[in-house]
Amino acid sequence: MIRKINKKGQVMIYVIIAIVLAGSLLLFFFLDREPRTTIDERESNPQSYIEKCVRKHVDDAVNIILPQGGFLEPTNFRLYNNIKVDYLCQNKGNYASCINQHPMLLNEIENDLIPYLNPKIEQCFSELRTELEKRNADIELTNQEIDLDFAFNRVYLKVNRKMTIRERGNTQIIDGFDVQIISPLYDLVNVAVEIANQEAKYCYFEYVGYQVLYPNFDIRKFAFSEGTKIYTIKDKYSDKEMNIAIRSCAIPPGI
Repeated sequence: MIRKINKKGQVMIYVIIAIVLAGSLLLFFFLDREPRTTIDERESNPQSYIEKCVRKHVDDAVNIILPQGGFLEPTNFRLYNNIKVDYLCQNKGNYASCINQHPMLLNEIENDLIPYLNPKIEQCFSELRTELEKRNADIELTNQEIDLDFAFNRVYLKVNRKMTIRERGNTQIIDGFDVQIISPLYDLVNVAVEIANQEAKYCYFEYVGYQVLYPNFDIRKFAFSEGTKIYTIKDKYSDKEMNIAIRSCAIPPGI
């Protein structure tokens, strides 16, 4: 009787060890996998590859412009934490309210991003072409044009370009690429413009009350002694932050 119990116990131990080893191997396999664009993906789904490549470049561009007041290369800025923060509303004198420098900020962002993104998206197609041609596929591309649009929690980018792939007697035609990127850019810019408008009109923005009405935003203000205020607007859902500089109704130091 004792020998039978021991054998059953040994079998159970072996089963448990086998399950643990199998689970460890599966866990290692999934943890070791990193999201990356592979050659196989380029070959099997060119459209998905282009969309993923475009999405990455848009995300990178948004991450550049948000801390800088909405611009890739600010020209009229105040340094804040070693970041060039563009003035959205400014009066270089004292006491007078500021003048809105960028009342059509979203349009300016669009005009700034399109020439920045265009060559990067062109590179996406170039890399795809190189990989597909390695397997003797024939690829035709028309000229590239891109359109940008912004909406609540979204950036929409359309690549107006026809791509034709011929391989082994099969032809695949893609007439264009519509890419949707989850981003708070539109929402943060609207808050920034509202701050600039209020500062231009009242020399003040009631950011505490604004957060009560719109709890998805966290707004902070830092004031320099010379009169510049830096507003940092944070989207709580994404943790993305936008900085803007304001100088309105400034009072000279010592008064």
